[in-house]
Amino acid sequence: MKQIFDKEEIRRCLAESDFESCFSFSIKEDVRLYFADKGDNILKEGEKSDGFLYYMVSGRAKLFCSLSNGKTSLLDFLHKDSFIGELELLSVRKTTMGVKALSPCFLLAMPIEKYRSRLLSDACFLQILCMTLAKKEEKRIHAISSTQGFPLANRLAHFVLFAAIDGSYTELNTDASAYLGVSYRHLTQVLGEFTQYGYLKRVQGGYIITNEQALKLLADELNVE
Repeated sequence: MKQIFDKEEIRRCLAESDFESCFSFSIKEDVRLYFADKGDNILKEGEKSDGFLYYMVSGRAKLFCSLSNGKTSLLDFLHKDSFIGELELLSVRKTTMGVKALSPCFLLAMPIEKYRSRLLSDACFLQILCMTLAKKEEKRIHAISSTQGFPLANRLAHFVLFAAIDGSYTELNTDASAYLGVSYRHLTQVLGEFTQYGYLKRVQGGYIITNEQALKLLADELNVE
């Protein structure tokens, strides 16, 4: 990931995003712009926070952490208008979880320490932050209930559509099975069925979505907004 110093590019990203409207005070003086290419680490797992609150202007990224058994657990996908570093702002975490870009990403950032007291007393920002955290909790609860109440085919269809970039699905089966709470064998079995039915086509490094409508019909049964 690299910092972009072009002032016109910074102004463009500010104009095309809702970042400034998240605060009741001006942040232009200290705002920074970063670019992360596909595969770049936005945050490296286990490191001390770099002291910035990030806001995704564009692109997709994934949030993950390592488990004590050496495996990696996929926690969530991040997209446009997502905050990164809000838990560090609230002092909930001292070290970072891993965040990796799944596609080219532009991110606006502001220094946490300089603005911490203002952010934590800014009604405008706190309202948006509360809504963000509430939506994450709602999503987590829905994921748990879906695991218990829906077949893997429905949940995997939703996951594939959500994780795919430009029609290409490349998530590791180990990560996907852990995220969906199923065995590796069960996951590969259903992926095989999707391929057999013509929903997906197996290619090197993943799958190409060949029948998006069929996957949407399965995913829509989950009633996920």
